[in-house]
Amino acid sequence: MKTADFELNVPLMSKARPRSPRGGGRPYMPKAYMDWKANVRAILGEWWTIPPLPKVTALVLVFRGPARGDLDNLAGAVLDSGNGLIWADDRVGVLPTLALRWTKAAKAEQSIYMKVIWE
Repeated sequence: MKTADFELNVPLMSKARPRSPRGGGRPYMPKAYMDWKANVRAILGEWWTIPPLPKVTALVLVFRGPARGDLDNLAGAVLDSGNGLIWADDRVGVLPTLALRWTKAAKAEQSIYMKVIWE
């Protein structure tokens, strides 16, 4: 097994839901979420130097921060950030095992620990 560990010193962000513009039109994602995702993706891209993995054995995520948001939505934001960069896709055929944990920490100490395990 191969592993890669990441410590992301970023504020926690829940996966956003698409918004619909007034008067109709194409749905869009909130700017704050898109900016956060681009930042996390840039950080991961500095460390990840191989092509996206076609299969991930497991992904471990540990969130440190205030008690806000749902754990599945926090994970969703990270999964979106790694799509096409670290893993080919976040569907269950590519990423079948996901372990999540949240630990309370002050807002100033927010971070995300991520361990990617593959063969």
